[in-house]
Amino acid sequence: MDKKAIAEIRKTLSKDKCRIDKITGCFVGDDGKVITDLRETFNALQDEDLEKYCELFKKTLSGKLGKNLFNMEFPLAQEQQGGRQYELYHLLRSDFQNPEMIRSFCQKIIDSLDMAGRYLILLAHGAYDIPKITSDGQNLDDASDYVYLYMVCCICPVTEVKEGLCYDEETLTFVNKKSDLGVQMPVLGFLYPAFNDRMPDIHSLLYYAKKEDERHLELVDAIVGADNIPKTEKDQKEVFNVMVEKTLGRGCDFDSVMNVTETVNEMIKENQDDPEPLELSKNEVKRILRESGAPHDALSESFDEEFDEQVGEGSALMAESIGGRTVTEIKSPSIKISVKSDMTSMLQTRILDGHEYLVIPIQDDIEVNGIRILPKKIGTEAGADA
Repeated sequence: MDKKAIAEIRKTLSKDKCRIDKITGCFVGDDGKVITDLRETFNALQDEDLEKYCELFKKTLSGKLGKNLFNMEFPLAQEQQGGRQYELYHLLRSDFQNPEMIRSFCQKIIDSLDMAGRYLILLAHGAYDIPKITSDGQNLDDASDYVYLYMVCCICPVTEVKEGLCYDEETLTFVNKKSDLGVQMPVLGFLYPAFNDRMPDIHSLLYYAKKEDERHLELVDAIVGADNIPKTEKDQKEVFNVMVEKTLGRGCDFDSVMNVTETVNEMIKENQDDPEPLELSKNEVKRILRESGAPHDALSESFDEEFDEQVGEGSALMAESIGGRTVTEIKSPSIKISVKSDMTSMLQTRILDGHEYLVIPIQDDIEVNGIRILPKKIGTEAGADA
């Protein structure tokens, strides 16, 4: 799914345009046992409750691709009877009318998930009449050829809301409110099936994690059974950095690295109006490195093998995971310099007394510890010395 597809489905989870018809799930205690099952007819909920549920489900489709949201495909074996995709597909098609099927799926999540504390497993079932789009981009809401049946799952921590004095509107006084349990925003979840090319894709799903370092791969395995789990933004950045350093070798100097950075940033800028995230294939990465001074022998077969091993054969790096930042950061253990990415041309290097230095022109708007400093008038000083 790309950003445009995600935004379209998110709209079906808003209060005013909600396409959810059923909610189910369960509340899990500290001991991993189900405290209570949940089954709601969505349209029968009070407006305030409905809005809160919508907030939870919409959060599961928020964040950045490669950092919070991950497109995942089911291995072919998982589409056979008894596989993960087979189970999800039949759960969706059951219209949430089979309590035993729902209970079994929730128990699978409980058994696999390594997460402390109490949490709520929520499953929403929805149906979206996919409107046709005119050539000028207008939706024809009354014209639809396909219905997108989908389910959204979110896993929300349940924590104690601290007690304290609260205002009581009936007595017009402040009274002590005892601690209560509150549902927090989801930390994990998924949308199935994926919505690709404005059509259901039953072979894929969109996975959500609040923190990229806490994706809970044990849950991914239980739901998707994926062999090739997409790398996080952080992982892709680290892989790319190592490739640049290793490929450029002794030529990995300031100018070469800045050239790599500026090339990637320019590619992202040119692609900014395209909802499909820009991917850098193996050949694209080789081209960028070649134009930045990488020696020919460093881009040989060994590079291809390492790329396939680190990124995945036939896979690519997401450009926004490795570039596109508004600030360029230069740091060592003792210093740190942050420069707006569109102003990096002001940075230069100079060889002085046999050592290479990074040179930053001193201008009238530079401050040191909040004190504005002025550039020295070289010409005036020279004249005074004469």
